[in-house]
Amino acid sequence: MGIFEQRFQKKEKKHRRNYEIDDDLFTKLEHMAQIFDASLTDLANACIEQLIEDEKIIVFEKPEHELPVIHTLLIRESNLAGLENLKEKYGVSIYKLVNIAIKNALEEYDI
Repeated sequence: MGIFEQRFQKKEKKHRRNYEIDDDLFTKLEHMAQIFDASLTDLANACIEQLIEDEKIIVFEKPEHELPVIHTLLIRESNLAGLENLKEKYGVSIYKLVNIAIKNALEEYDI
């Protein structure tokens, strides 16, 4: 495997999708975008990819004061297909899966 394959993913078609993301989660994701050399879309795709790989579907209780805000992200085709598979397998809506993916990834950093 060459250096480019180790450091970069091959280009894949992305689709614009609107998701309701808990405001607190999105704020933390924005903070991570300042730490890493990545866009919010890149981070969201990484979170989704990890969820698809490990299928760690843990439904969490949303605080009462927390409001979801609609955000537009460019999601890779493979991630969209993976989200659809998880939706069918676990009966959890895609927007909840996206929130779970972000929450799972952020838990590693304890922000």
